[in-house]
Amino acid sequence: MGICESKETSSSTTTNKKLQTCAFAENIASFFTYIFKSKKQQTCPLTPENIASFANYNECPVRNLGTCDKWRNDRVPEYDVVNAKYLLQKTQKHSPDSLEKSVENLIKTWESEILHKLVPEQIGTIDMKQFSVATNNKTAYNVGEFMEKGSYCCLLEGMKHPVMEMNFDEGTEYFEEKFKTGFAWEVIKVFSGPPKVAFSWRHWAHLDTKSLQEEEDGKGKLLEVFGFVKANTTEDGKLQDVEVFFDQEKFLADLEG
Repeated sequence: MGICESKETSSSTTTNKKLQTCAFAENIASFFTYIFKSKKQQTCPLTPENIASFANYNECPVRNLGTCDKWRNDRVPEYDVVNAKYLLQKTQKHSPDSLEKSVENLIKTWESEILHKLVPEQIGTIDMKQFSVATNNKTAYNVGEFMEKGSYCCLLEGMKHPVMEMNFDEGTEYFEEKFKTGFAWEVIKVFSGPPKVAFSWRHWAHLDTKSLQEEEDGKGKLLEVFGFVKANTTEDGKLQDVEVFFDQEKFLADLEG
């Protein structure tokens, strides 16, 4: 029995030494990983130009824009700026196969199409015959009206603000000047899927900043808008009547405050 105990003790000592060696090696590996990441972060500033280096780059929104014979201002829209803001500051982490992610990508694609395509028939996310957008049970704008007036004028209907007197390009320029790092948007929760979609959302921007790094450092004023959408869709997922609900007055008060 004494010999057996001696062998077990020897074996235990060897095992402990191996465990200590493994732990030491893991600590060394972790240390160098930390140093590498720190150096990488120092050499890759938080800018839209470096968006591909973001750790969650694979969570970027997918906008399937399809065919377009005529873009507004003769250029394809570019989304690195607002995508970078979205990736760094979003509050939700939806899995790629979730209903939330599907709805989020659908709405982002629709928003891009209706604001940047000039041929309504080439907007692939809507049912041309039944499409409309209304805010807080006000006017239901059809596709032509929405494209002409712009999203800000339509969604802020009934409010007294200079942007209401601006045309599409003037309104866009006004808010781009206010929100220099973009006006990002995310789905929070989907309560029901097609054909009657209902979901909550968050829209956010920063005032008085010029870079994402400033915002990461706590500078600027965060402006957040929370709302709800109800929308009917066709069997193949095209949007029909869309109803948007949010506090218009609070948004404008925060914007000017």
